[in-house]
Amino acid sequence: MPDAKAAAKIGIIADDLLQQHLIKTALMQLGFNVVLATAPDKISDRPNFKQGIDAWVVDIVDDDGEQLGWLDDLLEGEIPVLFGMGEAPKRSCESYPRWEKRLFSKMKELLADQSLAIADVAVISNSETYAIDSDGPLMLPAVFKNLKLGSPAEHIWVLGASLGGPDAVKEFLDALPHGLPVGFIYAQHIDARFQQALIQTLGRHAGITMVPYQEGQRINTGEVMLAPVEKEFTFDYEGRTVSKSTAWPGPYGPSVDQVMLNVAQHFAKRARYILFSGMGNDGAEAAVKISQSPSIIWAQNSESCANSSMPDSVVATGHVSYIGTPRQLASQLVNYLQTQWMR
Repeated sequence: MPDAKAAAKIGIIADDLLQQHLIKTALMQLGFNVVLATAPDKISDRPNFKQGIDAWVVDIVDDDGEQLGWLDDLLEGEIPVLFGMGEAPKRSCESYPRWEKRLFSKMKELLADQSLAIADVAVISNSETYAIDSDGPLMLPAVFKNLKLGSPAEHIWVLGASLGGPDAVKEFLDALPHGLPVGFIYAQHIDARFQQALIQTLGRHAGITMVPYQEGQRINTGEVMLAPVEKEFTFDYEGRTVSKSTAWPGPYGPSVDQVMLNVAQHFAKRARYILFSGMGNDGAEAAVKISQSPSIIWAQNSESCANSSMPDSVVATGHVSYIGTPRQLASQLVNYLQTQWMR
């Protein structure tokens, strides 16, 4: 963790020089320490460009996939990334203060779990009554504005949790904006009698739709399917759920390990995984097996967990590429999906 007295060290990667300059100037005005500002085609000249960076701001206009290999390293690491703030207006423009406020809000959110010196909000132009809304949903990237929901999801994310999981997962889901191109499978250790109550509670304010498990259903964009407690399920060749006649292996239902393995077997590289608060080590064995092929596994940080045994066990495997609070995980997911969509 950086020195608590040190200003957050920011790296900027932008392919438009004017945009790069405006972002750098704004961040420095807000009290951040901009240690790197470069164009994507210059990164190859800096083999150690990631060293000493606390957070990244990335703004890309040209989304040529051949030039974006370095993005994988950023997004799969533990350093938070803010992707795309929109075109920065000139400082003389009346919309500049609003853009600057949004940048400040995003950076505070990105670094909320780090003991870093960030300028007081009073330095922002025309912001005498400005306050950061840390409870509302994140902003939906413009590329998803007209996305049609309800179709089979291209991106499948497994959410695994146990003790303290419902609170953490609700915070995560509530932070997600409505309209993301993603579908979830939520594996939560819980008494079967409370499944319906869990669906109603978590889906009340989230920007997605909570649905119970049903035989023969697909994982759809904009939906979270709650994995059943009683019986294991797999998928057919079309990606539809198939119930098995046997109970989940292990002492808990559903087995997070088995859900992860079954999802990985069918969806392969389209599947991703996040482990939240919980007791035990459910999920750790699957993380090791899944990581024999390229995979993305994230985890909730210990400090924000009611019980951190489950995510800590998965982190200990060495296969977790991002750790954060539920809201930081939501922010990282939005940035990740935007990057994948542009490709």
